[in-house]
Parts: sequence; structure tokens; C-alpha cells
Amino acid sequence: MAYYEIAREVFSQESEELAKVADRLDEKFDQLVNLVGRTSGRIVFVGIGKSQIIAEKISASLSSVSIHSFTVDAGTAYHGDLGRISSDDLLIFVSNSGETQEVLQTLFSLQLIFPEGLKTVSLTGNLKSTLATNTDLSFDVGVAKEADTTGLAPTSSTTATLVFGDALLVALENRQDFTRNKFALYHPGGTIGRLLLQRVKQAMHSKVPYVDEDTPINEVIYQISDFGIGMTLVKDKITGKAIGIVTDGDIRKKFLSINSVKKSVASDYMTKGFISINQDKRNKAAWQLMANYGISNLVVVDDDENVVGVATVHDVL
Repeated sequence: MAYYEIAREVFSQESEELAKVADRLDEKFDQLVNLVGRTSGRIVFVGIGKSQIIAEKISASLSSVSIHSFTVDAGTAYHGDLGRISSDDLLIFVSNSGETQEVLQTLFSLQLIFPEGLKTVSLTGNLKSTLATNTDLSFDVGVAKEADTTGLAPTSSTTATLVFGDALLVALENRQDFTRNKFALYHPGGTIGRLLLQRVKQAMHSKVPYVDEDTPINEVIYQISDFGIGMTLVKDKITGKAIGIVTDGDIRKKFLSINSVKKSVASDYMTKGFISINQDKRNKAAWQLMANYGISNLVVVDDDENVVGVATVHDVL
């Protein structure tokens, strides 16, 4: 059997198991969504081993949409981590068997510390397990068979738990009307944050290359290379105003059609005028403008239409 056929079989098996887990979801899932939404404390995930790794991902996803969440490793819970938990937190325990000793010990210890009011949820593959029967809400994310050759390695089971976490994330986004702009607030350093939050003036190159209309082509090429943004503006000698643009793409396109390349000047390659954007616009607007015109840079202007910089597609993404 070819390896890609094995891979296809894994996808098929895990997809089948996911469909079964989805079919078991009911109104109890709504209870969980509302419980998370009403929790005044943090959402705390508890697991160990592969379950803890999956719990970390779910917790990180919730944090990315402004839901305060973190993970406690059940294996180290006895060494001070229990002190991170308060009575107004919601505890979500992750264990496929529901009988993992460290997870159960953490649950029972917390119930001793907080005899009243501690809210607990379990994600497990066995609703009759000790974990499931000792938590307020329990969800069956179990699978009939793991996808690996031995049937023992966490594959389908961890995927099912992970997708359950994704479903919880999306449901909570809908509950609190979480928009792309809100998402960007919590991801200011990523592509989405730069696109939606950052203004062009924060991303642009403030040093702009200029040449005159009669600047020899070899000097134009040097100018473009020195500034490293793939273009130079062309200014009018009398007014000093920018009247056009020469890009490295313009030179490549027109090079063979110029009769005497050695004697050619900037005006031979120049495109009159240029596409510009106001410096106070968001990066998203700049990216959309470049995409609409099929260009890779924009001239940035102020409110008086004075050139103040150049923004490339790499700057705004």
C-alpha cells in the first residue's frame, strides 16, 4: 500500500469518528456555552500528557477571543498549581479514559479546597468513568477506534477533543458577537492585527527615492536598488512635485522597446501619476487598493496630498 493511501485512510477514519461525536451533541452543549459565558473567573483546563497538550490549544484559542483561560498540568498540580485556582473559576478536566489518576487527584483535591461553588466539566471518552460521574457536566468525546496501527496511540480521540474545543470557541464567538476587529485587538502583532489596527503611516517607508525626468537610466536603477522598495518617484524639476513613478517592473517591461538604452532617461520608463493612499488609512485599505490595481507599492500622502512615504505590500501584511 502506498503511504498516501494510508494517510487517506487516517483522514477517513478520523472523519467518521468526528461525525459520531457531533451526533451526540445536544442541549447540554448549550449549557456549557452559557456556563462559560457567565463565569466571572477564569476557564481552567486540567489534563496530563497528550490530553494536556490538547487542553493547552483549546485554552489558547479561548484566550485569543478575550476569554480568560489557562491550563494546569495535573502531573504538577500538587506542587503549588492548585493555588492558581479560585472558587469563581470554571474547571474543565480532559481525560479520555476518565480514570487518569493525576486528573482525578486534582479534581478531588479542588473539591476539598472548594466544598461549595466549584463548577466542573469533563471531556472524556467514558461517561460512566469516575471523572464523568464527579463533575457537574460531562461530555462524551470518545471514539470507537484510534486511527493508528496499534489502536492505542491518541489520534482520533485527541482530534475529537480538539474539534470539540473548536466548536466551543465558535459558539462563544457567536454568543458574544466577537468580530474581526475585536479579534485584531488581541492579535496586534499578527497579520490580522497589522491589517485591521495599524495605520499606513506606522508601516510605511518615510524615506522616499526621487529622480528627475532626465535622470539617466543607470542612475535610476541605482536609486531603486539603494532604497530597496522596488520603485522611485519622478519629480518635476521646476515645482519639485512628484509627477510619476518608475518601478523595477516598468524597466523590465520597457527595456527591450527602448531604441538606445544607454541614452535613455527616467521619463522613458515613467508612468505618469501614481496610486496613492492617505497616511491615516488602515493597512487593510492599502492592501485592498494594491490588490485592486495589481501593484506592490503605494505612494503615501498627507491631507494636503504631499508625499510622505511609500508602503509596500510586505509592509502592510
